[in-house]
Amino acid sequence: MLGHYSNQDLRGSLARLAKKLATVRADGRSRRRTATCRQRPRRPGWVLKAIVRVMADRKEPMRVKDIHAAVEAVLGEPVAASSIKTALIANATGPSRRLVRVAPGRYMLA
Repeated sequence: MLGHYSNQDLRGSLARLAKKLATVRADGRSRRRTATCRQRPRRPGWVLKAIVRVMADRKEPMRVKDIHAAVEAVLGEPVAASSIKTALIANATGPSRRLVRVAPGRYMLA
């Protein structure tokens, strides 16, 4: 009664997948390792901490692209430019500012 609701193409695909899985399991070869994107987990605020560390060393206003390059150098790995920009904008506004926007695209510590 339910046969007319079934999908024959899906049944065939699932049968082929089950056979492939059975042969892979029976093969006995070692499984490949899963590669991780990062070696260590990130904690909230890691970009801001790196920005503050970079800007504390240079006690003058910095351009966004210079901050980005310095943060990548400090961390030793690539960091998305959007992460840098978001952290700068979020911490240069509001009641508890950590950064000050002195000109378009230039920031310094508060």
